[in-house]
Amino acid sequence: MNIEGKKIILRAIDQKDFQLLLDLINDSETEYMLGGWSFPVSKQMQLDWISSQSNDSKTLRCIIDSIDDNSSIGTVMLTDIDYKNGNAEVHIKISDDGQRGKGYGFDALTTVIDYAFSELRLKCIYAKISTHNTASLSLFTKCGFEKEGILRKRLFKRGEYMDVSVLSILNLS
Repeated sequence: MNIEGKKIILRAIDQKDFQLLLDLINDSETEYMLGGWSFPVSKQMQLDWISSQSNDSKTLRCIIDSIDDNSSIGTVMLTDIDYKNGNAEVHIKISDDGQRGKGYGFDALTTVIDYAFSELRLKCIYAKISTHNTASLSLFTKCGFEKEGILRKRLFKRGEYMDVSVLSILNLS
């Protein structure tokens, strides 16, 4: 089953997605803007990772495909899905290959949130975003997320500690 938005389709990760995933994880600017850390990843390592993925009720990993030209442009995930308490963390990456700023991120984020609220019956979706990532902070705010607080000096990037904003959106229906 695919999840359809207005401009995008969210679908399962497949072996054919290895190059997009490899480019996203090995892009130093994308890595700098996101939380966590990564080591350089080879083609074989990426293929092995894709092969090792299996269905997991606590994680939803999707490729974002553009409806316009059927190209794969990024990923969106729900992680740490907690059905008892009704919450999950959301993550999104859009390729810097001319795809940012075209509304795909907004559509992918609102589509996965709608799916989480209407199909998974979650109550709260939250995100942790580095305070220097103003583009993501703007996107999440545009999608209806509200700032809950700041995690001080929680992210170490390029030799310095950075603050992380915690944002969330609630299902009020």
